[in-house]
Amino acid sequence: MHGPDSLVFKSDRPWPNARLRVGAIIGHATPDSVRLWLRTGGPGRFTLLLYDCGEAMGSSSVRAELRAALGRVPLSAEETAEALAASRAVPFEVDGYADDTTRVLDLADLRPDTRYGYALHSEGDGGKVILGHNRLRSFRTPPGEDERRPFQVALFSCHMPYRVSGLFRKRTDVGDIDAWDFLAATLDRHRDNVDVVIAGGDQCYSDGVATLDIWKLLNRSMRREGDELLPDERSMRSWYRDIYRGYWGFDGVRRIFDAYPTYMIWDDHEIGDGWGSHYLADDGPDDGLARVLPDLADRGLTRDDGRRLLRRMFRAACAVYREYQHSHNPPTDTGDVWDYSFTRGGAAFYVLDGRGHRDIERDGYRILGEPQFQRFEAWADTLDPEETPFMFVVSAVPVLHARSALANADLDLPLRTAGLGDDLRDSWEHDLHDEERAALMEVLFRAARRGVRPLILSGDVHCSAVFSLTDDGGHRIWQLTSSAVTYHLPRALGWALRFGAADDGETPEGYAFRRLALYTGTSYALIDVNPVAREAWFKLYGKQIVEEPGPDRGRRTVPLSHSVAKIRLS
Repeated sequence: MHGPDSLVFKSDRPWPNARLRVGAIIGHATPDSVRLWLRTGGPGRFTLLLYDCGEAMGSSSVRAELRAALGRVPLSAEETAEALAASRAVPFEVDGYADDTTRVLDLADLRPDTRYGYALHSEGDGGKVILGHNRLRSFRTPPGEDERRPFQVALFSCHMPYRVSGLFRKRTDVGDIDAWDFLAATLDRHRDNVDVVIAGGDQCYSDGVATLDIWKLLNRSMRREGDELLPDERSMRSWYRDIYRGYWGFDGVRRIFDAYPTYMIWDDHEIGDGWGSHYLADDGPDDGLARVLPDLADRGLTRDDGRRLLRRMFRAACAVYREYQHSHNPPTDTGDVWDYSFTRGGAAFYVLDGRGHRDIERDGYRILGEPQFQRFEAWADTLDPEETPFMFVVSAVPVLHARSALANADLDLPLRTAGLGDDLRDSWEHDLHDEERAALMEVLFRAARRGVRPLILSGDVHCSAVFSLTDDGGHRIWQLTSSAVTYHLPRALGWALRFGAADDGETPEGYAFRRLALYTGTSYALIDVNPVAREAWFKLYGKQIVEEPGPDRGRRTVPLSHSVAKIRLS
């Protein structure tokens, strides 16, 4: 039974777009395996059908005939397999909504560098294909690890496409969503070379706009009924699921997720703004609890009640993050470990979790925590530059950003006065993180001194930039930030970087930094990696408005994606 606080049966949420019902995500891929995430949209019996995409499949007439065949109803799984000449059928059952009808199928014994098509058949309603009929789905396995050929890594972050408008600002609209279509088109042009897509954090916003903000919902609904503190965790899970399904309902988003191996990591907004950077204790420097739950006293609740509700929201966020994002990443050992690593053709990747264990009230290592930092350090110190000359480290929050922006501008006080202390504490460059940041930089430069090329991939700050950092011996690391793919609200630190950024300078640890690119519009990035030549190029894509003749002999503006920066990383 779902309680009154659940969103499962609520139809009054003001989503301006269709929410995700049935979908797929291509997750962690190796030359002979793929983790395939599916959402079936309801319980029942299903069959995943896998088929080879040969040269004939490239014909538009063949594709049209296949779509027509798969669109017939009723259609049995056997008929579907025959139409596809399926090489594999994987039956499974979804017996309820415990995991929001999500499943991960580990497909093994695949061939390297091979494109496979897939379709999802449901036995419900007499039998029909519910995924892969209207648009043929496919993915490609990466080449063997011993095959060193050039490949590409795509990077994006911060998907927040909504805005509130209208009389009394009650209407939720979709803003500029074009970047997703541009990204899909860019990847499709390079589809046989794109081996890795990094979703670098804030893939959805639990607090993005007032009409959809589940933290405002918590403030409105928190209460005591007898001895019971409400809402319960089950209701909170339904809130986070509603957020994911809304933000991921766009066709452009699905076209990326269901076609390319996509590796995900969360940031604060999959939980709540500034998560882990608020002081919640009664004797903290500022009252983070009052900022997150301003209606606490008005609802007749104590501060202990508020902290209990925050812990409950975090558990719900973790559970749904696992369902929608982490479940298709490379497996991790325990339930509370979200960082992970993998390799791809001469490059080693480590995806840091900067949220799951972030705690500003801890004595040290407040961002990653010491156990995660030790895992990362041990991984980095074992990399062989002959085997993996490139080292990609994903940190949702940039390691270099705020201090370079504030170096020549006295913005610290205005930001604090505006109530953005948690934004400053979120930054790796805050004084509270000096020890942890210095240790991280030492690990990266230690790898650089051994001949590995470290590249930090980040998002979060709602503007894109490229920095290089150099030590006294001339060893270099790079930081590449792509943010945001869609966003309509200003961010103080992004504003600071734009208007107060230093072009170069020195970090507190004594490393020289230089800013090589800055872009403040919506964007995404591609990184060309050539492990044989030991060369990489960073390409940042933004939107360009051009004018061309229209049908009425006038002119019309047409948005196009174009490269706004191209930098050789060597």
